[in-house]
Amino acid sequence: MDPHDAGRGRLHGSARRNGRGRAARAVLALVAAALVAPVLGALVPAPASAQDAEVPSGPTVRRVEVLPVADGFLDPPVADQIADVLDLAAREEAELVVLQLDLAGGVRIDAADLTTRIAASPVPVVVFVAPIATAPRAAGAAGAAFAAAHVRAVAPDATVGPLDPLDLRPGAAVPADPVGTAAATPRAAVPSSEAVAVLTRTAGTEVAADELVAAGLARTATGVEPLLVELDGTTVLTVDGERTLRLRPDEVAVRFHSLGLWRRLLHAATAAPFVYLLLVVGLGMLLFEVFQPGFGIAGLAGVITTVVGAFGAFVLPVRWWAVALVVLGLLLYALDTAVAGFGPVTLAATASFAAGSWWFYAAPVLQLPWWLVALTTLTALIFFVLVLTVVLRAQAGPEGTDLGDLVGRPGVVRSVLNPEGHVFIDGALWRARWVGDGRAGVGTPVTVRSVDGPVVLVGAFDAASTTPRGGAVEGSGSAPVA
Repeated sequence: MDPHDAGRGRLHGSARRNGRGRAARAVLALVAAALVAPVLGALVPAPASAQDAEVPSGPTVRRVEVLPVADGFLDPPVADQIADVLDLAAREEAELVVLQLDLAGGVRIDAADLTTRIAASPVPVVVFVAPIATAPRAAGAAGAAFAAAHVRAVAPDATVGPLDPLDLRPGAAVPADPVGTAAATPRAAVPSSEAVAVLTRTAGTEVAADELVAAGLARTATGVEPLLVELDGTTVLTVDGERTLRLRPDEVAVRFHSLGLWRRLLHAATAAPFVYLLLVVGLGMLLFEVFQPGFGIAGLAGVITTVVGAFGAFVLPVRWWAVALVVLGLLLYALDTAVAGFGPVTLAATASFAAGSWWFYAAPVLQLPWWLVALTTLTALIFFVLVLTVVLRAQAGPEGTDLGDLVGRPGVVRSVLNPEGHVFIDGALWRARWVGDGRAGVGTPVTVRSVDGPVVLVGAFDAASTTPRGGAVEGSGSAPVA
C-alpha cells in the first residue's frame, strides 16, 4: 500500500474519532447549560408589578405591602422575607400586609416564631391562599401562618391543611394547634363553635375553601385587587387596638415584594426533584472535568449546581447514607470508565446509584417518582459507559500509536495550552501540556519534548530538535506564544 494512502486513511479515521469526541463534548456543554439555566434564572428578579407605577400622591396615601410566594415550601429564605416585610410595614406604618402563599409545608423553620410575628404585628396581616386556578394550598407551617393572620382569605379552589407536621423533617414534627394559634391573634369577634371545629380539622386533613368560608374562617377572593376592595372599611383588632382599614383605590399605593436575588435562588433549591438533579448533574459534570485538560463550562456548571444542590440537601430532610450511595455510584462509574472495565463494577455502580436515589429523601411526601429514578439512573449509565468513553477514545489519538514515537515531532496548538489543552500532531489530536513560560495560544507551532502517561509535553518549536515527517510543520504560522 502507498504510504501516503495509509497516512490519509489514518488521518481520516482519526478525524472521525476526534469529530465524534468534539460532538460529544459539545452535547455535554449544551446539557450543562440547559440544566444550569433554571438555577441562573432564579437570579433574575421578577418584573415590577403594573400597580407599582400608579402610586397615588398626597398626605392620604396608604401603603399596602404584598409578598407573593408560590411553589415549594415555607423554608428559611421565605420566612426571612416575611419577617423583613413585616418589619418594613411596621416602620413605615403601612395600612396592610398581604402574604399571598401557595406552599406545601414548612421545612427547617421556627413555625412558632413565625406565627408569633404575624399575630403580634401592629399592621394587620392578611394571609391569602392564592393564586386562583392553580389549586393553591397552605399546609404545615404555611397553614399555621394562615390560622394566625388577622384576616384570612382563600381563592375558590384553595385548600388549607394538613397542619401536622408543621415541619417535614423527621423528629421536627410537632402536633399542630390551629385553635390555639388562632386564639393568640387579636380579633374583633370570637370564633363560633363551628369555626373552631373546622379549624381543628385542618390539623389532620385538607379543608376546602368553601367550607372555610361557610364557617366564617375566611373570605374568598379572585385576586389581590378584589380582595383589597372587599376589605375596605373592615375593622380588625391588632396588638395596638381596633383598626378600620382604609383601602380606597385612590388612596392606596400597592408595593409588591419578591424574595430578592439570593433568596430566590435558595428557595428554588428546595424543590425536592430539583435538588436531587442538581447534585447528580453537578457531580457528574465535575467527574467529566477530571478526564479533561483544563477547566471548562462543564466544570463551572458542576460547581454551581453542586453548591446549590448541597444547600437544598441541607434544608430538605435527606437520608445522608442514601446521598453517600449516590455519590459512591458516580465514583464507581468514573472508575469503571477510567479502566474500561464495564463489568461487575458497572453493576455495582448502577445498584448503588439506583438505591441511593430511591431512598434519597426521609419524608414520604418528598419521595422521588420511580420514573425519575429510573430515567436518571439510565442517563448516568449512558453518560459514563457510552458518552464519556467516546470522548476519552477521541483524546487517545490514533489506534496502535506509541506515544513515545511522538517525542521530537512537530505540532500545532489547537486549543490554548494553559497549561493543558490539545495539539495537532501527524494528523491527530492529542492531549498536551505546555512546559514553557506563560501559555501557548492557538496556532502556535510546538515540538514534543516528552510524554507523561496519556499526555504529551510540548515546548516552543525548535527546528534543531525536531524530527519532521514529510516536511514542514502542518498548519504552522507566526502565532506567538501567549
